[in-house]
Amino acid sequence: MSHPAPPHGVPADAVRIDAATGSGLAGRLIAYSSFEPYELADYLQALRILLPDIAIELWRMSTTSLTELLQAGVEGDLILGWADTAAQSPGIAERIAPPAPGSGADPDGFCRPTGFSLAFITDPSCLRARGADAPKIWQDLAAPQLADCILFPDPRRSGAGYLALSTILQCFGTEDGWRLMTEIDRNVRDYPGSAWAPAARTGQDGIAIGVTVRIAASRRQQEFPTLSIALPLDAVGAEAEVYGVLAASRQPALARRVLAWVMSDDAAHRFRSHAKLLLQEPEQALFAIDPLRATRERPAILQRFDELMRQRAARSPLTEGIQ
Repeated sequence: MSHPAPPHGVPADAVRIDAATGSGLAGRLIAYSSFEPYELADYLQALRILLPDIAIELWRMSTTSLTELLQAGVEGDLILGWADTAAQSPGIAERIAPPAPGSGADPDGFCRPTGFSLAFITDPSCLRARGADAPKIWQDLAAPQLADCILFPDPRRSGAGYLALSTILQCFGTEDGWRLMTEIDRNVRDYPGSAWAPAARTGQDGIAIGVTVRIAASRRQQEFPTLSIALPLDAVGAEAEVYGVLAASRQPALARRVLAWVMSDDAAHRFRSHAKLLLQEPEQALFAIDPLRATRERPAILQRFDELMRQRAARSPLTEGIQ
């Protein structure tokens, strides 16, 4: 069966979630998300059972790509999972339909039943070989034994990466936070563009630690039980996730049927199985970042991160010896 062409403006690196969906007799919806593909495929399977007459074409992309897509006014019907900090970005509010009575949505039109939190996925055998302990706090990522064996999601593209960097800056303060991030950077091999990549690559090619989110860390540990999960106990950063109907949707009533599932007990069961936070069941040990502050400070934070990357490139082995 051939798939429909992506809506105009969808980035080339976006992934269409290839999972069974409803018949489309009631209508077809276009949805967007920054969640990982394996998670979204599970949600589509649940929706196929509960809403068998609705077909959903679901596109997954990075948090930053989804922000830019929505700001540009893409056609579509739904946001099926996105970071709250991104949802506060300029130009987004007018793209979201107002809340329907009794929908459980907040005044800005978004539903926030779930959240995501940070975690480290570690390879204990690799840590032992380096004479390093499992990290317990953020400062442990700066230990000299961990040189070139950490992966950190790129905060310019990844919601998990921006959550990690915002957590460091909001918990430790701007200057101490950047000092710590600079020390951690000296041990980072690469900054991939998603939360899943650091988890998937930990345990391979000498990668001892992946900075990621608990959702990805839990899945990776299920695949490779020899890996371990560690939490930065000084600041387990957490952030809400948002779901909403696009103001430009041509089928808002159908889209709201999907949102009703998002707020249901069935969905909560699915969310728990993916190690998500359920915001009606708060966890005391979490450090909830201020999403409005994180959004307001984003341009300055990413500008400074770009400078850190320029400094990183300048000390790269490829540039050593070039005068």
